[in-house]
Amino acid sequence: MKIFKDDKLIAIVFEKFESDGTVPQTEGEYPLQLLMMRHPKGKVFDAHTHEPRDRATTFLQEAIVVVKGKLKADILTRNGEFVSQITLSPGQCVFLVDGAYKIEVLEDVEFYEFKNGPFLEDKVLL
Repeated sequence: MKIFKDDKLIAIVFEKFESDGTVPQTEGEYPLQLLMMRHPKGKVFDAHTHEPRDRATTFLQEAIVVVKGKLKADILTRNGEFVSQITLSPGQCVFLVDGAYKIEVLEDVEFYEFKNGPFLEDKVLL
């Protein structure tokens, strides 16, 4: 599910795998890349690394993946304008393309939060 404010993509919610294989879910120019992978037992991925490259980003993107429990997230624009409200359960993910969020824990929750680095103390409370 894609969440827009006017014509601007703010967030994407991933709920299930739509296809087999390794499938990019985000645009190649995004600073944070998200791929969905579904492969059969026995699949072997070749060992690999990535060449060091200078990479510059001007904005942060974040993704949350719920492992256990349930949370509610208000999806906001970067300046704090409310756009949508979603509930995430285990296995679901929200990817903030160009926005912000406010989280309320509905059930004891465990989740991962991913964001592009390096870490800088740059949090702005809305």
